[in-house]
Amino acid sequence: MGAETVWHAMMRAPWRFLLGRWPWRVLLYLVASAVIGVLLLPVLIVSVLLVPLWGIVIGAIERRRTRWLGFPAQASGHVPLAREQRHIWLAVRMSEGATWREAAAVLVDLLIGWVVLAVLFFEGLGAVLLVYIAVSGARGPTRINLFGDAWVVVAPDTWWPVVPIGLIAVCAIAYVNAVLAAGQASLLRGLCSPRQHELVRNMERLIQSRVTLVEAFETERRRIERDLHDGVQQELVTLAARLGLVSLELDDLEARGADTLPAREALEAAQSQAEQAMGTLRDTVRGIHPVVLTDHGLRAALDELADRAPVALRLEVDVGRLPVAVETAAYYLVTEAISNAAKHSVATRVTVQARVELGLLSMVVTDDGHGGADANGGTGLRGLRERAETLGGRFAVVSPAGGPTTLHMMLPLLTDGTVPNAIAAR
Repeated sequence: MGAETVWHAMMRAPWRFLLGRWPWRVLLYLVASAVIGVLLLPVLIVSVLLVPLWGIVIGAIERRRTRWLGFPAQASGHVPLAREQRHIWLAVRMSEGATWREAAAVLVDLLIGWVVLAVLFFEGLGAVLLVYIAVSGARGPTRINLFGDAWVVVAPDTWWPVVPIGLIAVCAIAYVNAVLAAGQASLLRGLCSPRQHELVRNMERLIQSRVTLVEAFETERRRIERDLHDGVQQELVTLAARLGLVSLELDDLEARGADTLPAREALEAAQSQAEQAMGTLRDTVRGIHPVVLTDHGLRAALDELADRAPVALRLEVDVGRLPVAVETAAYYLVTEAISNAAKHSVATRVTVQARVELGLLSMVVTDDGHGGADANGGTGLRGLRERAETLGGRFAVVSPAGGPTTLHMMLPLLTDGTVPNAIAAR
C-alpha cells in the first residue's frame, strides 16, 4: 500500500483528519505557496526573459515540496548531463519540453500564490473578528460594526455562540485549505513530472550529438595525420636526400685530397638527427591515428600493433569493418592495456578478445600482471571510460591484487544514437 497523501487523509473520518497532523502540514504548505508567489512577482518583473531558468529552479523546489503533503518523491524530467558536458547545459535545457512545462509552473505558482495569500488573509481576518467579538462581549455590552450598515450588540450573556461558530469555521477552513493545497500540488506535479518518451528522445539526441563530436574529432585526427605524413615527413625525406648529395660531394672533395673530416662529422650528426626525427614523426603519426586502422580495420591494426608491442600480444579477434569511432575506441583500449602492462606490472602477455553480438562490440583485454589497476587513478583509463560513455557504451576494470587485470568495453554499433537494450540492461 502506498503512502497516505492529503487526498487520502480527507477521505478519513473528520475527527481523524482534523485532530491529526494534516491541517498543520497543509497550512505550512500554503504559507510557503504564498511566500513563493510574493517573491516571484518582483523577480519576474525584473527578469521576465529568464522565466525558463526560474522554471528549472521552481520545478526542483516543487518536486520536493509536494512531499510535505504525502506525495511520493518525483524524478526530474531533465536529461542528466555529465561534468564534461556543462558547456552545452543551456542549449540542452532550452530544447527540453520539461523546461517549458516548468516555466508554466512558475506562472501557476505566481497566480496560486497570490490567491492563497488572499485566502489566508481573509481566514486570519475572520479569526481575529471572532476573537474580538468574544472578548468584547465578555467585557460588557458592545456594539460592533461588522460591515456597512450591519451592526451587532454582544454582551456577557450573548457572546457564547461565537464558540461553535468558530469551531465550525475552523473545520471548514481546514478542509478548504486541504483542497486548495492538494489541488495546487497535484497540478504542479503534473507539470514538473518526467515524460518517459521525452527522456528517451532527448537521451538519444544527446548521445547522437556526442557521437557526432567523436566522429568529428577522429576526422580531424586523420587530417592531422595526413598533413604530417604528406607534409613534414616528406620534407624530412627531402632533407635526408640533400644530406646524401652533400655526402657524395664530400667524397669527391676527399678524393681530391681535401681535409673533409670536420665536415664529415657534422654531416653524420645531421643525418643521425634527421633519421631520429623521422622515427619520432612516424611514431607520432602512428599514435595520432594509425593508417592501417583507417585503411584495413581493427584486426589489421592490431596485427601491426602486435609486431611492435613490448609484450606478447595474443589476438582472438573475429570482427569485420566497424564504425570509425568504434574501431578507434577499441584500438586505443588495446594500446592503453599494453602501455599499462609494460609500465605498471610484470605482465608478459596480453590477450585481446573481440566479438560482435546483438549489435554490440565486446572487447575484453587481459594481462597476466600483478593487478592493482585503479580505474580512477590515471588519465588513460578515465579517458577510455569517457570515450565509451560518449559512444553510449560501457567500460569496466577488474584488477584484484595479484592479478590478472581485465579491461572490458562494450560499444554499440548503431550510428543513430540509439542505445541497444542489451547494453542498457547491463
